[in-house]
Amino acid sequence: MLLFVLCLLQAAQAPKPQPAAEVERARAERLLEQGNAAEAADAYSAALQLGLRHSSVYKGRGQAHLRLEYWNEAIADFDAALRLRLNDTDVLRDRGIARAKIGRYQDAIEDLDRAIQLKPDLWEAYLERASALGNVGLFGRGLLDLDKVLQAQPDNVRALSLRGAAYFMTGEHRKAIEDYSAALQRQPGDIRLLLARGATHAQLGEHRKAFEDRDAAVKADLTLSEAYIARGASYHQLGEHAKGLEDRNTAIRLNPRLASAWAARGNAFYLLGRFSDASSDLREAVRLDPTDTASRDLIEKARERVREQMDVASTAVPPAAPPVAPPPPAAVGPPPAAQRDSEPRPKEADLPKHRHFMTNPKEVEAHHQQGRALLQKGSFAEAIEELSKAITGKPDHALALNARGYAYLQLRQAAKAVEDFTAAVAVNPEYANAYLNRSAARRMAGDKDGAQQDAAKAASLTRNR
Repeated sequence: MLLFVLCLLQAAQAPKPQPAAEVERARAERLLEQGNAAEAADAYSAALQLGLRHSSVYKGRGQAHLRLEYWNEAIADFDAALRLRLNDTDVLRDRGIARAKIGRYQDAIEDLDRAIQLKPDLWEAYLERASALGNVGLFGRGLLDLDKVLQAQPDNVRALSLRGAAYFMTGEHRKAIEDYSAALQRQPGDIRLLLARGATHAQLGEHRKAFEDRDAAVKADLTLSEAYIARGASYHQLGEHAKGLEDRNTAIRLNPRLASAWAARGNAFYLLGRFSDASSDLREAVRLDPTDTASRDLIEKARERVREQMDVASTAVPPAAPPVAPPPPAAVGPPPAAQRDSEPRPKEADLPKHRHFMTNPKEVEAHHQQGRALLQKGSFAEAIEELSKAITGKPDHALALNARGYAYLQLRQAAKAVEDFTAAVAVNPEYANAYLNRSAARRMAGDKDGAQQDAAKAASLTRNR
């Protein structure tokens, strides 16, 4: 009896919702449905101030905050909604989305697990969980989720795109291309899909196909810096270096604060032997993005090459002046020996690496493929031998560098693995798998900060695809 009386007293003291509160909630729902998230959030707040403390109000305001990308505010609202209604699957899904947006991937996965347990056909939750799993490197589990979605919804473009990205990260590039192509059939001209498929073609060494996708992306949006960066990479791979540099110049003009644009041009300068220019661009990339460890590492290499060039120039001894002699008769021929030899000759190491390719690209690729086959068998030492032959023939073979780094990683030779992965991302700053592998190598070497930065970079590149 006493408990009943206390409950009555508490009910009497609690603020009672006024008709005005219901009006505000109805207005908020209408605004949210119309896409006006900012005014909807204000209307939900007004309803709460008027005493309407209902889970649906917190849920609605959380969804408005989610659309506004106010992630922390959305999470706080969803927390309140779940305290009032424990197993709301939509709120669990939406809180999982918000948590993933601020990097709380494990918390996001837990929310999405609960939502799926409560509602096994909540396909959007599977998509969000697959994305979160990918961000913590659990691509196999993510692929299972995406397969389920696509069995139920074969035309789901986002599922095809995410599965393509997962296949890319696990090295199944042909499957990735199939998924990206299927997504593009359903959503023609999508820039992100074109760039993703182009990146996958590039990883397979299909540079002409990569160029075609990236060129289509540039033409679809002439203001997108990322598309110019990607097309510039294809131009360089095809040997059209002037066009490649011009694309990277354009990317910087369009967005001078985009660190990856400076990094891309810096990498191009480095591979072309313009080490001073490379160092300047890479420093700007690091200034704009202090977490860019690949550019930071390459700066030191560029500086060392600049010092080597200066040493060559300073040690060159000019020849003794020739004795005075009558002027030679007019003739067409080579310049005098003194003129030919007065300029320092660059060392072979100073020449751009792209000039040292094997004359037989098929031989390079044969060594590369043999190395990969040995990797699959677990014959890591033998794989290193074959991949080294491919790299000797083509020093900017990013796939071979990444594969050899992986072999070193399996042999627990972390320093050599880091060196190869760093070279791979120097060739291709968008090589997400190489960043992910370098993260593992750095963790093995005890570099926890570097490992976290590389993992974040890989996740960022995967999201952008």
